[in-house]
Amino acid sequence: MVTFCDEDKTCSCCGKSSSQKEIMSYTTFGQPDLDLRPPPMKRDTMFAWIEYCSHCGYCSHNINDEKGVSRKEIIQSSDYQAQLSSNDYPSLANQFLCYSILLEHEKNLVEAAWQALRAAWNCDDAHNEQGAVRSRLRAAKLIDDSRSANVEFSKQLGLDRCIEADALRRAGELQRAKELLQHMQGEEEEIIKTLYQFQLHLIESNDTRCYTITDAQKYHDANKQ
Repeated sequence: MVTFCDEDKTCSCCGKSSSQKEIMSYTTFGQPDLDLRPPPMKRDTMFAWIEYCSHCGYCSHNINDEKGVSRKEIIQSSDYQAQLSSNDYPSLANQFLCYSILLEHEKNLVEAAWQALRAAWNCDDAHNEQGAVRSRLRAAKLIDDSRSANVEFSKQLGLDRCIEADALRRAGELQRAKELLQHMQGEEEEIIKTLYQFQLHLIESNDTRCYTITDAQKYHDANKQ
């Protein structure tokens, strides 16, 4: 069960108030997707993962934060506003991508990548294939950039490559995904190795569909040496 409430919040960018959805509680069933998209019912709360000021267009996890003023120049930029009003994506995906733009400007590459992935998930739900592809390619680039900048994506060794490879595979960039997985260090946890092997299997099968961690575990169990 999922419960929400409405809360009036004052935007830290323009100072105007608007109603925002707040998650009160939720229940989850099952395992996440390979890119860690949550299972139902948590995934059904996605519209409340981002807040949007209808007055100035500020998109953030909390429009009442203290960053609106410092972000104002980017929010008013042509690139940001073009993304916010783009007809190539669902409106929720546009909001996630706008937040991703802000985070990238602040060099918060990891969180920027996650926001781009969330945009891809929303595009999946809307059956917007091209929007999903573009969002995943943006996420993959940001993860790659974070690794180049020696920014830690996760405490879990190799998780960055798992997420990036899945984004590339889902976007149809199979060769790039395969090359990425060839950099396995050998010190990863067993679950990461299981995900690597399942991704390689999917790539060799030219399979760009969505799968869950449970699917990876079943493949591993069925192919034990």
